[in-house]
Amino acid sequence: MFWVDEIVADILKKVKKNDFLICDWKTPSGHVHVGSLRGIIIHDLVRRGLEEEGRKAVFQFGFDDFDPMDGLPVYIDKSWRQHMGKPLCNVPAPDGKAESFAQQYADEFIKVFNNLGIKPIIVFTSQLYKEGKFDKTIKIILDNAEEIKKIYKEISGSDKGADWLPLQVVCPKCGKIGTTKVTGWDGKFVKFSCQENLVEWAKGCGYSGEISPFSSNAKLPWKVEWPAKWFVFGTDIEGEGKDHFAAGGSRDVANAIFKEVFKKTPPYDIRYEHFLVGGAKMSSSKGVGVTAKDIADVLPANILRFLFSRTKYKRTIDFQPEGEAIPLLYDEYDRSSDSFLKDPKSDLGGAFYYSEINPNQAQPKYNLRFSKVAHLTNGGFKYGPQEYAQEEKGSELSDLEKKELESRIETAKKWLDLFAPESYKISIALNSIPGAAKNLTAQQKEFLQKLAQVFGSKDKWSGEDLHKEIHNLKNDMKIAPKDAFSAIYLIFIGKDSGPQAGWFLASLDKNFVLKRLKEVINA
Repeated sequence: MFWVDEIVADILKKVKKNDFLICDWKTPSGHVHVGSLRGIIIHDLVRRGLEEEGRKAVFQFGFDDFDPMDGLPVYIDKSWRQHMGKPLCNVPAPDGKAESFAQQYADEFIKVFNNLGIKPIIVFTSQLYKEGKFDKTIKIILDNAEEIKKIYKEISGSDKGADWLPLQVVCPKCGKIGTTKVTGWDGKFVKFSCQENLVEWAKGCGYSGEISPFSSNAKLPWKVEWPAKWFVFGTDIEGEGKDHFAAGGSRDVANAIFKEVFKKTPPYDIRYEHFLVGGAKMSSSKGVGVTAKDIADVLPANILRFLFSRTKYKRTIDFQPEGEAIPLLYDEYDRSSDSFLKDPKSDLGGAFYYSEINPNQAQPKYNLRFSKVAHLTNGGFKYGPQEYAQEEKGSELSDLEKKELESRIETAKKWLDLFAPESYKISIALNSIPGAAKNLTAQQKEFLQKLAQVFGSKDKWSGEDLHKEIHNLKNDMKIAPKDAFSAIYLIFIGKDSGPQAGWFLASLDKNFVLKRLKEVINA
């Protein structure tokens, strides 16, 4: 059973309802990194799975834009440091166009996931506080502050101190929220102080006083705000990444508060693993990692969705766009497409099904491998991608196949420009032997001489058959693989590595290949 279907089956077993509210949240503290797509895609796939089981499911995605600005991304001008500690919704937008810092980066992320076919209800916490949606929960939290301090201590080992209350006030003097500490509550007003050195990343102004905690004058800290959101909306399903579900972490604290303070059962939990880029974790607020927009600008929606659907949510995804990750991703996508046609219930078939925005639409029956598209896009081959695809298929491409090939050509051009390794960035030396080939050894020249005999023995080669012959020749001569293959690449592209050798030579004009081999042998 595919992992989405496993989650849906477990939900229906444990949550006896016919309609579900699924929620997820993100702080828009900068360009949202590509890893943040994992949560929103998982939640939306669960929504789809529930709907296909005949249940009503609504997905709501919220932006925590009332959170303080607690980090300055590397791409933001240092003059923005003056805003550190203010709610992100009150910080000016770097582009000078959006309503706020938070709105600029929220809009960017919304556009990315909308283009992936994900259209949740969108809410902003700043607006929710302003409308008084959290007023009731703020009172409940403040009235039960001692119980919450006890939960913090027991669950996470954090001792908040006798004068701490779970609330952050927006300082009426400096406008900062990350620098305030609330120390008193009389049922109507809270006492607070804006402390200069409360946090390392912002300076308070020193103001102190009393204020009503309601109607956007204050907000709840994250671990308390989380269960408050469940209470406000009646959330049925909400998962989180590894940072939050570690033992004693924010999910454990939130669950305990929801049970013991709000007297309710926490939402169904989906605990998913990290998304890494080249083994490294990413941060939106620090500007570390590849952004969701960066990847969405290169990969079409179905391939980007497949990047997330193919891996079970309990397993880490480690994706490095530089290198061959994208060609390999396409290869796996093509295998999953074939698997779906043969067995839709298989794991690979399920990955394909959930990667498609509309899985019931017709799919191309033939696709030219992405790595071949990328190489042929360079030029200098006997055929371009369209002509080669038609010859490889053996018949005219259908409209669907042409459309998919055009998409792959467009993606290949972007990938070659941004992420491709040097071995893919080839330029075939059509007019003369590259200078890099001048130091070929006698054994390499002998290998090329025998290769010329093999290559000229047939009018037309398939890449696979020619590659086998090259390996046989290499083994018969007992020449080192590196020496054999580098000899081929050096005389045609001036590099010691390149595409699969058999496919590469078979894709070039036969007379050109034989002429170049003879030129090298006789040089």
